[in-house]
Amino acid sequence: MSMLSSTQGTSERVWSLIALLREHDGKISRAEAAAWLNPEFLKDGQTVGEKSGTFGQIQGAATSMGAASLVGQELQLNPACEAETYDQFADWLYRQLIELTPQEKDALFLELFAWMMCESAKRQTSGWLIGMTNSEFADRAEAALPSGAIDDVESRMNQTKVPFVRRWLVFLGLMEEINANPPSEIDMSRRLRREIKRLGLDREVPIEAEEFLRIVRQKMPFIDGGRMYLDAARRINFTPDPRQLSPVLSEALRDLHDDGTLELNVLGDLSSNLRLHPNATHKVSAFYAVTVKGGA
Repeated sequence: MSMLSSTQGTSERVWSLIALLREHDGKISRAEAAAWLNPEFLKDGQTVGEKSGTFGQIQGAATSMGAASLVGQELQLNPACEAETYDQFADWLYRQLIELTPQEKDALFLELFAWMMCESAKRQTSGWLIGMTNSEFADRAEAALPSGAIDDVESRMNQTKVPFVRRWLVFLGLMEEINANPPSEIDMSRRLRREIKRLGLDREVPIEAEEFLRIVRQKMPFIDGGRMYLDAARRINFTPDPRQLSPVLSEALRDLHDDGTLELNVLGDLSSNLRLHPNATHKVSAFYAVTVKGGA
């Protein structure tokens, strides 16, 4: 079982189950939980409810990610899942995923995102997904992802899984929904903003650019120079320029610079500057240090 094999187990539905478990002191019978989350009602004299397998998929997603477990016929909340809000649930799940080994099924989400970042850097654009069909994306992703477990005979990615992967990446703050085809774009600004807040960095103190990225990589191993990013680069035969940041990371840093979360410190044409991906509409093209602002 994996999060992707439970396609009806969306983030909203899994959060509803977690919230229900919290209201029942962390324990509830499976039957009672199913009745709460999939209530039946009468319509034209007939009993109507969701398909019988829907709750099983919600349970499957919740147990796969480790938020809950099934003990006999009782669902139990993982005490480590202390999320009290939907956003906190996203943060908790994100922390679970970065600890997985590449072969684990649910590691696919962040391994896939690392590949998307690398592919954007290799192509020098994050717009390469526009107009790509689910089948085309799935084929390219399957070829670029690390191998799964030895006993895992299922493809790690196929066209059926693609919409659900994108939906979970939006939930994690790594993509954003847009009115286009596909209906989401690579944008890690929300996740970067949240991780910077969690890092506890000194405020209003310039941090040398490479040191700042080294610290951020501890929480975001899929960004430039991180372990997932470098592994993905090797798999697609891409050699990153260590002084040139990828399009995805560049735009996220510019977004946080613009909203006041941080300041990209600029000082002349220093050889120590890290170069951002070119953007003619933005005033910052390179920086030597980063200052996390007091309100972050």
